[in-house]
Amino acid sequence: MNRKRKIQTSLFAKILFMGMTIWAMMSCDNSLERLTTNEYPKSGNQAQTGHVLCVVIDGASGKAVNEAYTTQKAPHIRSMRDNAVITFEGLADSRHKALPVFTNERGWANMMTGVTTHGIGLDEESTGEVKPIEELETPSFLSRIKQLDNEKKISLYTADNRFYQAFRNNADIARTLDSDQQVKSAVIAEINSDTDLPSDVILVEFNGVQKAGAADAFYDGSGNPTTTVIEAIQEIDTYIGEIRTALESRENYRKENWLIIVTSTYGGTYSETVQSDSYYDDLRLNTFTLMYNSRFVSKVVGKPSASELNYKYFTPLYAGNNQKSVATVADPKLFEMENNKSYTVQFMYYSTTKKNNWVNILSKSDKHKGSKGWNVHGDGGRIKFRVGNRDVWTSQQSTDPWVSTDGKWHTVTLVFDREAVRFRAYIDGNYSTHRDQQNMTLPTNLTCPDYPLTIGKIENSPNESNAGFCVTNLQFYDVALPEEFIEKNHGVTKLEEVKNEYWDHLIGYWPCDREEDLENPILKNVSQYADSYAGKSDITFADQTWTTGNSAEEHLAPAPDDSYYQAVFNNVDIPLQTMQWLGLSISEWKFEGVGKTFEYTFMEEN
Repeated sequence: MNRKRKIQTSLFAKILFMGMTIWAMMSCDNSLERLTTNEYPKSGNQAQTGHVLCVVIDGASGKAVNEAYTTQKAPHIRSMRDNAVITFEGLADSRHKALPVFTNERGWANMMTGVTTHGIGLDEESTGEVKPIEELETPSFLSRIKQLDNEKKISLYTADNRFYQAFRNNADIARTLDSDQQVKSAVIAEINSDTDLPSDVILVEFNGVQKAGAADAFYDGSGNPTTTVIEAIQEIDTYIGEIRTALESRENYRKENWLIIVTSTYGGTYSETVQSDSYYDDLRLNTFTLMYNSRFVSKVVGKPSASELNYKYFTPLYAGNNQKSVATVADPKLFEMENNKSYTVQFMYYSTTKKNNWVNILSKSDKHKGSKGWNVHGDGGRIKFRVGNRDVWTSQQSTDPWVSTDGKWHTVTLVFDREAVRFRAYIDGNYSTHRDQQNMTLPTNLTCPDYPLTIGKIENSPNESNAGFCVTNLQFYDVALPEEFIEKNHGVTKLEEVKNEYWDHLIGYWPCDREEDLENPILKNVSQYADSYAGKSDITFADQTWTTGNSAEEHLAPAPDDSYYQAVFNNVDIPLQTMQWLGLSISEWKFEGVGKTFEYTFMEEN
């Protein structure tokens, strides 16, 4: 009788599990989501709830671990796959672009503090020196745990004395040992102890991969992990297997609810010059992270596709029939074009209407179609330029989509080339000066000191009720940009992060698309020269309507935002994930990490 009831219960559980699994597959996307705390198993202060084993492998890139994983040289990590969330494309840092050097110590600091602003591994502007881990002043997450619950027990086992010295003070048990093998043995001894329960947090640091890479090389000339590094990962994988076996052999293992984290500090050093379009392309930042619990649903998380880099904008909308639909630089004398210098003006343009319009878009001129300075305006469906007292059309034919009214984002570039005595116009990086004006001599005088650089209506602008447009990513250079550069970089945003080879010539830069500027009547000049203008180079407007959107135009190259890099595990996620697993509130600290939810099998096992 009891056996029959047990079989029926088991069958019902299996059917329920299959149904909920199908529902989860249909309703969940592939990205990791932000944490909602009610999806975590209950934790608390009891000795047998909420434990974390965190294994840190110095210098093990995700690329190297993936090679060991796929070639059967990391069988113990592979065996955890069925109940783990894994990424081989994690990031040691996603906040500091193009660091000349990225060290293991900076990986430690990011991982242990949950922030990237601690100063370790960054050049200090005042001294030009890099702060070592011994000078870390930002509290570690171990100290944060103790602040919130001093009863939580912490153990630290490390094969590196510098790691030990930096983080030992907040551990109840802290040991530095001579080798990774001795570290493994010490951890197993604690787990197998008959007299004491294991700590709430056991932090383990292995440095065998770091030593192997430093002695030989982390990568060969083609960027592939060396055999020495793979062999070191294989050895540590064996230690991880032994530790896991000891842990899962505990009588109360399931009740203790262990989260096992295996992660790495950074991707190792790479001798070749690092040229990366995103943090994901920098081998030094490439890390591995695995989060395992016996009830997790398996997931391998890869980096997001470049196609997910849509252009997200929060920007003013300029309407032709609104007399106050105008934005101007505060000081009209700024951004004049001197007679003996070359200049380039570039901006992104989007029309919200598909009807023809003739409104003024951008200018530094006395009036619409005037004889002073220059302006850009709609000419029916095309973009048209007024350079001094001359009209210049784009080279679009009547069969082309009209840039001025097609409802898509476009990049417009104006080059005032004094050396060649020519005006050049580009649409989306393509040379687009009409054939009749390609040899037009650039007017000698384009100055207009009494009229400010302006977006929107100026004197004589048509009062066109059909008009509605946006201008963002406005750039003003004191040099004629070459055609090759324009073709490659015309759609790039967030230039202050990129700092390309013409950054020093960018004397005015107004993004006009940032969420933090939403409904702000002042749009800041964010070029490196903005402070010298003392606010006079900022763009101001009144009674402006705002619009927001998300565009995937193929010719745009928006800079990745935080969410693009948070799709995978970052080093700064480790403290947040650990503390949330322990059921500790972290609201008072400015951790940069993002907590991730995990899918569960929903099966209660006794």
